Amino acid sequence: MSSTVPAQLWKTLTSTIGIVSVRHESGVNVMSAEWSYFVNKEPLYVAVVLSPRADTRDLLPTAKEFSLTFCAEEQAELADFAGSFSLGDIDKTSSELIEFGTPEATRTPWVTGGVTALECVLRDTVDFPVHRMYVGEVVAVHTPATARKPLVKHGAMHSLGAPVQRTAVVAAAQFLSEHALRIAATGPGAAGADEWHLSLLSSDGQEVPLGTYPSAEYGDFLLDLPLPQVPFPLSDARVKVERPGAKPGYARLSPMTSR
Repeated sequence: MSSTVPAQLWKTLTSTIGIVSVRHESGVNVMSAEWSYFVNKEPLYVAVVLSPRADTRDLLPTAKEFSLTFCAEEQAELADFAGSFSLGDIDKTSSELIEFGTPEATRTPWVTGGVTALECVLRDTVDFPVHRMYVGEVVAVHTPATARKPLVKHGAMHSLGAPVQRTAVVAAAQFLSEHALRIAATGPGAAGADEWHLSLLSSDGQEVPLGTYPSAEYGDFLLDLPLPQVPFPLSDARVKVERPGAKPGYARLSPMTSR
């Protein structure tokens, strides 16, 4: 364990590469923004985080709007190019890899070919010690007719593989009182009936069924239930939650808490 922050720690995680388009007096500038994220649902807000080297930082306060294209995996070369040169080096929009879509709610065109493209109105900026975050409200969305996979930054650029398949139940349990228990669990879709089987286990392997129940609204499980009489001390007991087709989940019994 070390308190020293490793250099370039962010490269151990992932982000979806964005291409930011901003109008200026001579045309449109495009740049790659590795740190591009959705930051609010309703209304839909997106943020791009830019370094001091980005000419776009000087353009945004005047433009007051921008477009953001989340790159598809086919756009790795374009993302690399757009992030390698600045506005002062060359007009990057002369590349034949860059085609613009016509804006509908702003004056800023958007780069086609991505997972989705967003027209945004600048709503806020947040200064950090080095970088600056620009937050925009999404006012128009352009999504291709055929879904595309995102281009992901994880040190190098990557495409996404197959979805991770969940195989096990994860459970938690706590006392609500001396006579009541709350159990929560998630797990993969049931291979058969949509049921959760609950039981109490003693430290020496005795098992007391607590019943079988359906899923909650979104397919997970959360239930308060009375504690039955059991032939072993609850201080040593655990909860087992089973679901058809999945490995069971186990939970220690958490003590009552005051809120």
